[in-house]
Amino acid sequence: MKDIWKKSNMPTILLSVLLSISLWTVVQLTSEKPRQQPIYNVPVRIENEQTLFTNTGFSVIEGKEATIRVDLEARGTSVAELNKKNMEDIYAVADVQAITEPGRTKVRYTLQYPTNLGITVRSSTPRLVEVWVDEIVTREIPVEPYVEGAPADGYLYDSLTPDHETVTVEGPAQVVEQISYARATLAAEGATGSLTDAAGITFVNREGEFMDAEENHLSIVSEGVNLSLNVIKEGIVPLVVDIIEAPGLTAGLATVDIQPSSVKVRGEPSLVDRLTQEGIAIGTVNLGSAIDSRQQAMAIRLPDGISTVAGEPHSATVSVTFAGVSTKTIEVTDITIDLGEAEGWDAILLTASVPVTVRGPSAAVDGLTADDLQAVVRVDPEDYQAGTHTVRLDEIVFAAADSGAAIIDSPETVNIMLRQSEGEGQSEGEEPPDVSDGPETGETAPASGEAGNGGEAGTDAAKPETLPEGEAVE
Repeated sequence: MKDIWKKSNMPTILLSVLLSISLWTVVQLTSEKPRQQPIYNVPVRIENEQTLFTNTGFSVIEGKEATIRVDLEARGTSVAELNKKNMEDIYAVADVQAITEPGRTKVRYTLQYPTNLGITVRSSTPRLVEVWVDEIVTREIPVEPYVEGAPADGYLYDSLTPDHETVTVEGPAQVVEQISYARATLAAEGATGSLTDAAGITFVNREGEFMDAEENHLSIVSEGVNLSLNVIKEGIVPLVVDIIEAPGLTAGLATVDIQPSSVKVRGEPSLVDRLTQEGIAIGTVNLGSAIDSRQQAMAIRLPDGISTVAGEPHSATVSVTFAGVSTKTIEVTDITIDLGEAEGWDAILLTASVPVTVRGPSAAVDGLTADDLQAVVRVDPEDYQAGTHTVRLDEIVFAAADSGAAIIDSPETVNIMLRQSEGEGQSEGEEPPDVSDGPETGETAPASGEAGNGGEAGTDAAKPETLPEGEAVE
């Protein structure tokens, strides 16, 4: 390839062409023959702007950056001189001191160029330049917050609050007067929590159209606007009740139905998440009361920061049903009188039996008999005189281990007779007191020192002799 290049006349031909072009250019530039030359982007200089401001208060909003095209005729040497100076000596001057009204106005200009170069201006375009003059004013504009973008699934935008209710805008009076409000926009696509950030400001005119701030020479001279977005969450929250067990009625024997079983709520995301796991307690169900009245209405009270979605109920109906529960009344005849450490006294039971009502799982209650229960009376003879008395029935116990059944009703008292043992406290041949007429008036179990229900019967308790009530002792 190199050999072919060396053997050809191509280098010589290219060199000849370049020399020819250079020679032609030199000839044209140094030729004295006039020729036409267009000059683009000739700058327009504004004159007497200060006079305009003094006379009217107007400032030049637009026009300082205007340019025109000039078509001139000149000799080659003159064009070369202009190019050498980068066209700095050719420009247009527009005088604005005669303007008396605000707005856009077309004014004449005067073309300035070197007169010593033999330049002739053939034309210029445009013939007039447009300038925009107006008073520069400031005004407080109301802020309307706006959030852009949708939250993540299950979340909602609750409130959007600006830290400033207004912004101060500066610009041409005729433009500023047209502003209706400033839209403060917060970008929050896919938000899952509350946030605060600087907002972008866009102006909206009275027709609801957006106004480009740069094109309309508007600027904000006050502080920017920060928007605080409160993000909430929706969730399905179960309703629950607290269970209070009763004797013979455990939670396992009851079925609690709540209608509706859940409600749709909204609120602070972490609180909604917790409630969807734990539920909302709307009240308390006492199983002892529920066995008689098995349905009740309860208000749904929500914690602070949580509200129900529109259309959700504000109360629920709670129903309680029992399965495998039995109630049974048994005549208990095994009644023990415990005299404690007292000596020289006998106790005779005048009450033959006591009715005891038990409740609990059917499997435990249905097979109970009188042999499975024992009543215990604890008496201190020092608190009584010999005779008949109505005393407290201290407790009733099950003979067998706890089976789940419980006593729900029994008498509070029984009748007994106290007497001294034979040979104690009486002379030889003295007859024991006659107790056939019943208990002495007003003699009952003392208020102080009486044992409450609970505990086991004393181990030294004696099984008393039992007589029908009112029968005399021989």
